[in-house]
Amino acid sequence: MRLVLDGVTRDVGAPPSDPEAASMPDSSKYPLAECFVAYKGFDTAASTLDVDRTDALAAALTGRGWTEAKKRNERKAPDGTVEVVGAVFKKRGWTVVMEYRLFSDNRTLSLNAFDDACVKKVRAAEDATSSN
Repeated sequence: MRLVLDGVTRDVGAPPSDPEAASMPDSSKYPLAECFVAYKGFDTAASTLDVDRTDALAAALTGRGWTEAKKRNERKAPDGTVEVVGAVFKKRGWTVVMEYRLFSDNRTLSLNAFDDACVKKVRAAEDATSSN
């Protein structure tokens, strides 16, 4: 999944993932972390993030066979500027949650991918542990 996220973001001209921002917590403390792969990109002079980039990313994912499982939503500021874009994509037991955020002049793009079966398994184990 790491290759998928890196490939699709590179293909649409998004900046490389920030390794520190995209890192998952220690799976011994947070068991669900083993189910996730993340991309987190920040606006740079060389690669500007904007709403058009989210449209290109959605098109790139659907072009690779991902289904947009939840209609993309946008939240706009009073001046009409899009501040947040979110969408959910699914394919072969994986879910990718895309989120774009505009904070003043700082823009971020994140993709959080998780293995649905892994999440279900970890949650079942947690439920079994908590009921004992």
